[in-house]
Amino acid sequence: MLGQNNGARRLQLVVPALLVLWFLSFLAACGSPSQSAALTGDAIRVETPVIRPAGAGQNSAAYLTVVNPTAQDDRLLSVSGDIAAAIEIHETTNDNGVMRMHPHGDGFPLPAGSILDLKPGGKHVMLMNLTEPLVSGQQITLTLTFEKAGQIDVAIPVLAQQ
Repeated sequence: MLGQNNGARRLQLVVPALLVLWFLSFLAACGSPSQSAALTGDAIRVETPVIRPAGAGQNSAAYLTVVNPTAQDDRLLSVSGDIAAAIEIHETTNDNGVMRMHPHGDGFPLPAGSILDLKPGGKHVMLMNLTEPLVSGQQITLTLTFEKAGQIDVAIPVLAQQ
């Protein structure tokens, strides 16, 4: 009788663990829905752009996802607009525990069939010395310049960080 209780108890512990493992395996097999869905189309495009609010004379950052579903490598060379005295492509890196931000004057590569994420704590667009305040709900246009695809104007909403 005691042996049956131990077996039942083990079964109570093992079954939930197996269900969790099965669920995690299922999720891994599905892949990232945003990446598989995003690599469709025939031209470079920008998805989920956002700029953080800030006052005039301050700095802000723009974050976005650049999708290259084409068969041709490209490069994001620069970003321009009239909202700031200077707009640069930057990357934040961890240098022995110290976070450092570095401009990337040569841009970021965008290989064929790839996604370039510009997000907080990594690659991003730095807006320095804003010429006017950026207020939540506002929309700003920035121009992304690519080596091969040329210029793409992007309307970017100003949204407070969630």
